[in-house]
Amino acid sequence: MDLKEVKVKLIELIKEDLKKKIEEMQKDFQLARESRNSDTKSSAGDKFETGREMMQKEMDKCSMMIDLYQNQWNTLDQIKLQNNSKFIDQGSLIFTDKGNYLLSIGLGKIELEQQSYFIISIDSPIGSLLKGKSIGDTIVFRDNSFKITNIF
Repeated sequence: MDLKEVKVKLIELIKEDLKKKIEEMQKDFQLARESRNSDTKSSAGDKFETGREMMQKEMDKCSMMIDLYQNQWNTLDQIKLQNNSKFIDQGSLIFTDKGNYLLSIGLGKIELEQQSYFIISIDSPIGSLLKGKSIGDTIVFRDNSFKITNIF
């Protein structure tokens, strides 16, 4: 698999994960809405209001998470599949002597073709250290030295 294929496959895997998270949040939102709307007023008015308030807070939390995941999706859509830069920036696929990274959104570790890739945000501690570096440069993160061996 060439480097462009690796990047494409990683983005597909990330989008699959985001799609599942969005669907889960949409289900949770719908359940909270149904619960809020089906709650009937009882003689204990405060209990009714508290229950509705809790469901509204749950709906707000779900909406916020859906927005976050959709923003992350949009960030992925902006990644150039062909890298024309010699310097690391948003969307770079980075190979070091200590690990492989895709600078996109903060997601964690993904396995692809028996290789591990860390999907990190440019704003993460290691992402900000990598930004602007080029092949041959070295960064130090938590007392570990990382030499950049390739960028795509």
